[in-house]
Amino acid sequence: MRVTQTMMSNIFVRNIQKQTEAMLQRQEQLASQKRINRPSDDPAGMARVLDGRSSLAAIDQYVENIKQGKTRLEITETTLEQVDDLVQQAGDLARANSGEEITAEQRASAAEKVKGIYDHVMQLANSRFGGRYMFAGYQTDTAPFTRDADPNISTDDYTATYHGDTGNFQIPIADNIKVSVDADGRNYFGDGASGVFSELQKLINGLENADLTAGTAQIRETVDPLEAAHVQIMNKRSEGAPKQYRLEASEQYWTNFKSKVQEAMGRDEDADITRVAVELNNLKTAYETSMAAAAKIIQRGLVDFLG
Repeated sequence: MRVTQTMMSNIFVRNIQKQTEAMLQRQEQLASQKRINRPSDDPAGMARVLDGRSSLAAIDQYVENIKQGKTRLEITETTLEQVDDLVQQAGDLARANSGEEITAEQRASAAEKVKGIYDHVMQLANSRFGGRYMFAGYQTDTAPFTRDADPNISTDDYTATYHGDTGNFQIPIADNIKVSVDADGRNYFGDGASGVFSELQKLINGLENADLTAGTAQIRETVDPLEAAHVQIMNKRSEGAPKQYRLEASEQYWTNFKSKVQEAMGRDEDADITRVAVELNNLKTAYETSMAAAAKIIQRGLVDFLG
């Protein structure tokens, strides 16, 4: 086959273009420190990188869910701890004022304290997290408990009403796996007709009863139910510990798994800087050698033009 000057020139140009593209690719890798900067660099590798990025996004969302769930459980525990303390204070007042020797003045003073306890428990029962009510089930925009706005009319105004539902708070911690946190306020405080608010109301009624004998009977009737309310709150508090542990274990798992995904992505995506630098230097040498060789073979005018 006859090799013409044009054929040699075309081959030379193609080779120079390939070497230039290779050098530009290595320079881009050095600048970005990434082996893959576009899908065409390594289609299979890019597919693995994209899959890894999708996994990292899911992991970050699960970790964020878990952190939110842990915070909610911590707030719930703190809230119930305060409620439990208040209920025990009410029980102590009931026992201390259940004797027939207690005067009307003493009971009136105790009634004011119980009213303060009632209002404080109501405030805690209507606690919010993230701008949403915690103990209203799915009705997170509605205050779960209310009572009459004017407590000075009569003791009956201390009747509470529950406005939530039976919903719970779901914490997604993995694909199709959720941790449920009870958000039905009735399981903590009762429904108003029974439970903490009802017993506090009865205690207020007994303490304010002008008939001291009848009031004594009313007060004594609240002692055991208030103790039962204390036990109920303690039981609900105990439910939080295993859920908190599960969330912490899941968070640790995802943290460790995330590092493994990042390592795998790095093997596909990250450039070996030392290796790339060596390759770039070799390509530069090859480029210069090609140019020097072509200058001796191809007509001078063309080499000058390409240079």
